[in-house]
Amino acid sequence: MQARYLVERQSPELWAQVLDPENTHRQQVIDQVVQTALPETKNVDEVSVTVSAFIEASLPNQLIELLERIVLHNSDFADNKSLQNLLILTAIRSDTTRVMDYINRLDNYDGIKLAGIAKEPQHALYEEALCIYKKFNEPVEAMRVLLYNLENIKSATEFAEKTNKPEVFTELGKAQLDNGNLQACIEAFIKANDPCMFERVIFLSQSQNEYAELVSYLLMARKSIKDQRIDSELIFAYAKNGERFLPDLEAFVSEPNQADAQKCGDRCFEDKLFLAAEILFKRIGNNQKLA
Repeated sequence: MQARYLVERQSPELWAQVLDPENTHRQQVIDQVVQTALPETKNVDEVSVTVSAFIEASLPNQLIELLERIVLHNSDFADNKSLQNLLILTAIRSDTTRVMDYINRLDNYDGIKLAGIAKEPQHALYEEALCIYKKFNEPVEAMRVLLYNLENIKSATEFAEKTNKPEVFTELGKAQLDNGNLQACIEAFIKANDPCMFERVIFLSQSQNEYAELVSYLLMARKSIKDQRIDSELIFAYAKNGERFLPDLEAFVSEPNQADAQKCGDRCFEDKLFLAAEILFKRIGNNQKLA
């Protein structure tokens, strides 16, 4: 009777008196509120005041039990967004073992906000945050969790292949670039059709003296970016890849492009790429250099 009266009365002062730790009957009242009084109500205000009272009394475990009874077992409030948010948030802060179950069972909550809280360092619930982002169709955020929180490049690559979205491949490409993995970052950027990091990709290629993959990347990049450095580096990449690429080089320089052929020729000559240098000096008619 007291539990029903408390729920119906909606008095914060009465709740504070009953939920005082000094009250020897406090647990009995809590049990009756959770098991009987609150599940019977159809009044959202009664639920709200009761929940607020449990929060004020710093009873997180009892609050979880209370919210479970309302949200998971009471159909009248099962879809209440505020209560679902509060249930998951309380679990994040006080009983992390329940969080994954809640985010899978419930659907009407602020997923993006709760995922952000879950992955905060003090909680470090990265798997749970990943699950929320996937559920709420936020693949880029999910990818960031995989890359920077879970640091699982293998799972991140599999996730990118599965989702097959350009923006996801871009995130993967940036991470691979940061890791100095030239081939993997180029593959990701090509799948994303994203040339935005071309300067860093070129620098990494030069630092590793690896040009085999760079040609494909630069051909993709020049479709959307008109830049002298892209075309010049493409010429040098053709030259560095040996004689089998010389026909491609010759075809490229015979078409309109942004490259500085003179500088490219000098660079090839200095790098002892004489056949490529010959093609370039012939193209611009520099007979002195050609001789």
